[in-house]
Amino acid sequence: REACNYKHTHKQANKQTFASRRPLTFLTAVPEIERGLILLFIQQLQGHRDMAYVLEPPPTPTLAVQGDEKTFPVRRIYCVGRNYWEHAIEMGAEPEKEPPFFFHKPSDAAVDCSRSSLEAPMDLPYPPKTENLHFEGELVIAIGQTGKDLTPEAAGALIWGYGVGVDLTRRDLQNEAKQMKRPWCTSKGFDYSGPVGALVPAQNFDISGKNIELKVNGERKQFSELSKMIWNCNEIVAHISSFHTMQPGDIIFTGTPAGVGALKPGDVCEVLVEGLPSCVFKMAK
Repeated sequence: REACNYKHTHKQANKQTFASRRPLTFLTAVPEIERGLILLFIQQLQGHRDMAYVLEPPPTPTLAVQGDEKTFPVRRIYCVGRNYWEHAIEMGAEPEKEPPFFFHKPSDAAVDCSRSSLEAPMDLPYPPKTENLHFEGELVIAIGQTGKDLTPEAAGALIWGYGVGVDLTRRDLQNEAKQMKRPWCTSKGFDYSGPVGALVPAQNFDISGKNIELKVNGERKQFSELSKMIWNCNEIVAHISSFHTMQPGDIIFTGTPAGVGALKPGDVCEVLVEGLPSCVFKMAK
């Protein structure tokens, strides 16, 4: 009974310890074995806040939501490779024989660019170990529900919202990895490699008829109709769900159109899709 009373008190003030609010004098009249069980129960009620980690857990990466003070927590980042016909060709692939594929970035690669603008672009550090950093402008999908082994028709219900972002790529390291048949982790999953603008809930955005455009220093580098994706958004979500259980907080970079190219320190990059907040940043010198 005392332990259950503690549970109620703990909900009201979980930052205090039980001992600071109510002495455990009742335990003196309890046999030693039962006393140990009660103490264990109380420790479990205190939860992960007090006892679960040997290190302070890192903060959860988040992305801004347009018109909302609440943010979108990022759990996983999935990326689609070669999802536009022309881009697949410019990368030396044969789209007829090589369908789109998937890779990952760590969740903390996501960078919230919602407060950035052309007038005051936020700085992103130029990554080390590369002399050929490339931009890849992409539509980003945000997932809001759990799902697995979905059909494309059912997959659409999992999409919580949309945004625009850039899949920054160490192209020289990627080319080297391709030649040696090694993973792309260092070329795709480095720090700050996934800048994204503010997200827009799906009910507030109609993807039909929209174009994606990327500019560097005001000059257009990439442009395409979103309808030219080889796999559309519902098909992408469905396909990933056949390999992984989709969870709230997942985001998906849906692939880039043709025109990818290099970014140099000092360059300002902007990605645009009508109806979505832009993603703007500057490569720091």
